[in-house]
Amino acid sequence: MTMMHENQPHFWQASPDNQTYTELCNALYERELLRLSQSGAAELHLLPKRLASLPFYIRRAASSILRYQTTLALDSQNASWYARQFSRCPASKQQADPIDRFYQKAAKPGLIVPLYAEEKTLEHIVLDSVDEIDSTEQKLHCNQYGWFSFNGLPLQADNSNMFMLKPDKTIMTAACCGHQWLNMQKKEPRLLTLRELLLASRLNWRNFARPHLGKTD
Repeated sequence: MTMMHENQPHFWQASPDNQTYTELCNALYERELLRLSQSGAAELHLLPKRLASLPFYIRRAASSILRYQTTLALDSQNASWYARQFSRCPASKQQADPIDRFYQKAAKPGLIVPLYAEEKTLEHIVLDSVDEIDSTEQKLHCNQYGWFSFNGLPLQADNSNMFMLKPDKTIMTAACCGHQWLNMQKKEPRLLTLRELLLASRLNWRNFARPHLGKTD
């Protein structure tokens, strides 16, 4: 039997990075299991498949977050980033023409886009990715939230409470940190979904039009 060298670390002596990875995985498991437990009756038949794939996506998300190069601070125990929150939602400063010009040039499958959402005076910004472009009609399709015009306008009844924004550091910081506003007042940040975390970890903060390669679906 080979004797372990006295200076060799034991497998349970986690490095700081390993400890962070463990905390991220634990937080993501708690979050996703709670979300799956709240699935409606129509989704119950999908539950076994989703549970089976959960370890793979959680490990991927935790690894991606650890490798992520960003100035945002990481709260590994809650699997979330944090930064100073503005007193008002920064989406209100955006205009249709600059949004249109950005997507005229940058729209392509895989592009990560911020979407402003408002429901009963609760405002926040979610992340989605482009999976289809219609240059003739000047519109694009987001994987989860449907069709939007290049100028940001929603084109479906079920996303009429949303507006597509031009990504910039202010908008993407608010999206990645889950910042929310209720009645135009700051509210406690929301926790990003597992899919949003995977998207956020692909962002290229030097050039939002060129996200890092990755797969989220």
